[in-house]
Amino acid sequence: MQISVVMPIRNVESTLGEALDALLAQEWSGDWEVVLVNNRSTDSTQAICEAYALRDERVRVVQASERDGLAYARQAGFDATTSPLVLICDGDDVVVPGWLAAMAGALERGEVATGPCDVSVLNPEWLANSRGVYPPDRPLEWQGIFPIASGGNFGVRRETFMRIGGFKDDFIGAEDHEFSLRLFVAKIPLIFEPNARLLYRMRGEPKTLWRQGLTYGRNRPKLRREVARSGLRPPGRFSGWRSWVRLLTTLPRLRSSSGRAQWCWVAGVRLGHLQGSIRDRTVFL
Repeated sequence: MQISVVMPIRNVESTLGEALDALLAQEWSGDWEVVLVNNRSTDSTQAICEAYALRDERVRVVQASERDGLAYARQAGFDATTSPLVLICDGDDVVVPGWLAAMAGALERGEVATGPCDVSVLNPEWLANSRGVYPPDRPLEWQGIFPIASGGNFGVRRETFMRIGGFKDDFIGAEDHEFSLRLFVAKIPLIFEPNARLLYRMRGEPKTLWRQGLTYGRNRPKLRREVARSGLRPPGRFSGWRSWVRLLTTLPRLRSSSGRAQWCWVAGVRLGHLQGSIRDRTVFL
């Protein structure tokens, strides 16, 4: 097997079929497989996995049942493979035609690759615009310090992943950021492949946006500390003050769908920063 595509999944019965159909329709000349990593699903996700595995020999299912967590599930999926190249995508997103071949080509040129996450297709306009701009021609950067290899649109050589140390599941919501920091410190270039495009599905309910924002924000203070320990210049401890002000000035926008989505996301992230600052005793607000 030359490529393993790892797909961590948890309670994605409504989107898994679309994600798998798009993935299994990919064309590439080499041998490849799909490893579905079921992280303690309680809906019909497991049954869907088993049905796909029965009708397509490229699909196999593994269980990540010791604990919850995307980083843990991604790492468990990697550990279940032996292929020299490993790709990762999620069960609620959709890869476009040519994604697999583009990722394979990128990993011939470099050790780690990512591609654009397109929010304009699977989400209504008001939701797609709620979290800023996702550039189509370059990777996102964390605070302008290092490029991010998005964990949901990710490719890596096995040897590199093992040498860097894989995903750390104590950085929940920021495991790909922390991994990208280690790549940057190790001077391993991140290949951005524009043709490895993924259609990213955003959470649309205010409550889920809030919770996701909390998860994303909690480990940012700890990530800032790791940046400083790596010898890089970290962002200022209070560099997010504009976001706190924005929460007040945008209160009137709560009457619109886009305003509620943006406000709940920003509020969740900022509160996550506060919680993480207290928990890890390192201020980053």
